Amino acid sequence: GFDYKPSDNVLLFANVAKGYKAGGFPTVSSSTYISYLPVSQESVLSYEAGFKASLLDRKLQFNGAAFYYDYKDKQLRSKILQLPFGILDILQNIPKSSIKGFEVELSARPVKGLTSNVSFTFLDAKIKDFVGINAAGVESDFSGTRMPFTPKYQLAWSADYAFPVTDNLNAFLGGTLNVRSGTVSVVGGDINPPFANPQTPGLFRIGSYETVDLRAGVETSDERWRFSVWGKNVFNAYYWNNVVAGFDTIIRYTGMPATYGASIGFKF
Repeated sequence: GFDYKPSDNVLLFANVAKGYKAGGFPTVSSSTYISYLPVSQESVLSYEAGFKASLLDRKLQFNGAAFYYDYKDKQLRSKILQLPFGILDILQNIPKSSIKGFEVELSARPVKGLTSNVSFTFLDAKIKDFVGINAAGVESDFSGTRMPFTPKYQLAWSADYAFPVTDNLNAFLGGTLNVRSGTVSVVGGDINPPFANPQTPGLFRIGSYETVDLRAGVETSDERWRFSVWGKNVFNAYYWNNVVAGFDTIIRYTGMPATYGASIGFKF
């Protein structure tokens, strides 16, 4: 890798790295020894290039990077058909897969006390070579399908404002918006069982969702103690973060509903 600073406020960088994940034995429920066979070592060759720029007298920080991860024998949870129980879990090596994308981050302090951050990530995660069985019991060549738990885009925006209320006490308030596009929970998650009615959408899809968090409170000017009230997912968005198959049943694990609370902290 290398770093280059064309000016005091701009950094350019590029890196190439090789990484490994050791082989191992899966922890699954099974009825035959086949599901407990070890998986081999996983490897990845990663390429990344980007920049970091401090602008407007450091009131604006702008970072960005593009990347490409080339995987060999990536370890992913898949499925196997084991009678009389049906579809059960197995850990398998995916011969070839890749993730490419980019991320940008912008942090601004336009006025005293106000801080705003926004970040965006785009992913194109694909399985390039794999033949097996998905959670729907469909045996197929899954080359070109999506990699599980890799939403195409993710967006996060937050803003916080702090202001004095007395000589020794500051108040603050802020919020965060999180946006995530849809993905799948298993290899071949876009393919339904042939008897499923209706056929769309995919039974193993995790839909897109947005959540909003809010917070407010007070703290001493020396930051010795702080009190805050907060709300997470304040608009009570309904979403799920995992989908699994149990015999002939599809089980969806939902995210947390609207949640409220208070916190107090003290530094000794």
